[in-house]
Amino acid sequence: MLVDVRRWLFWTRTDHRASGTYKWVIQPSRPGLVGRIEEFWRYRRILYFLSYRTLRSQYEGSRFGVLWLFARPLLPILISTFIFGSLLQIPSDGVPYFLFFLAGQASWHTFERSLLFTSRGLSQNQGLLTKVYFPRVMAVFSSVTIAVAWFGAYFGLLILAAFYYLWKDHVWYLRFGPPLLLVPVVIALSLLLSIAIGLWTSVWQLRFREMRYTLRYFTRFWSYLTPVIYPMSQIPREHRWIVYANPMAPIVETFKWALLGIGEFPALPLLCAIGTTLLVLAGGLWYFSWAEASTADHL
Repeated sequence: MLVDVRRWLFWTRTDHRASGTYKWVIQPSRPGLVGRIEEFWRYRRILYFLSYRTLRSQYEGSRFGVLWLFARPLLPILISTFIFGSLLQIPSDGVPYFLFFLAGQASWHTFERSLLFTSRGLSQNQGLLTKVYFPRVMAVFSSVTIAVAWFGAYFGLLILAAFYYLWKDHVWYLRFGPPLLLVPVVIALSLLLSIAIGLWTSVWQLRFREMRYTLRYFTRFWSYLTPVIYPMSQIPREHRWIVYANPMAPIVETFKWALLGIGEFPALPLLCAIGTTLLVLAGGLWYFSWAEASTADHL
C-alpha cells in the first residue's frame, strides 16, 4: 500500500540538547476541507497531465485522430433521428427533429460520458496511483475531459446543422440573446452532477468490477426519464413533477430552451437540481475521503 507521510502524518521534532538526542513524535493529520483544497491546488499540474492523458487515450492509434470524436456520435444520431423523427413522428416543438434530438443528446451525453469516465477514474489510473502520490480525487476530476470534448463535438454538429437548415428552410433556429448565457451554466452543472455521483461510483467500481456494466444499464434507463427524445410538452402538466424529480430533466430542458427557444424555462426544477447536485457532491466528497485510505488496498 502506498503511504505518503506528507498526506497522512505530520512530524514534530523535540530537541533534547542536554542528552544530545532528538525525539520524533508522529501524530495523525486530519486535514479539513481547507486542507484538501490547498493540497488539490498544490498538485494542480497533475490534473492537467491526467486530463490530457485521459483525452489522448480516446483517439490515440485511430486513423482519424481527433476527428474521430466528431465522427463517432454522428451515425447513432442519424439512425435515432430516422427512427424517432421520421418513423415514430415524435413532436419537436416546431424545430427540425434532428436539431431537437441533437440538442438533447449534447446535454445528456455530456453528463453520461462524464459519469462513466469519472466512475472509472481510479481504475484507469491504477498503475499511476500505486507509484506516485497525488490526491486521488484528481483521478475523478480529470475524467470529465472526455465529456467536455464530446460536448464540443456535439456543439460543432449543432452549428453545422443550423447552417444546413438556414440554407434549406431559410430559418436560423439557434437562439441569440441573454438566454444563451445559461448554456455553459447548465453544462457545468451536468458535469458537476456527474462528478458528485462519480465520487461514489469510482470507489465502488474499484471494489466491484460489475459496477461498470451496472452503471451502463442504469444510465440507459435514466435517459428515458430525461426529455431527450421527446419534449416536455407531451407530458401532462400534472405529471411533469415526476420527470422533474430527475435532476437531469431540468438541465436538458433548460439547455434546449436557451439554445433553441423551445419549451419553458423550468426555474424551480432547476433550482432543485442545483440543490440536489450540491447535496450529492458534499456527500460524495465525505464518502471519498472516508473510503480513500481503504481504497488503496484495492489498487
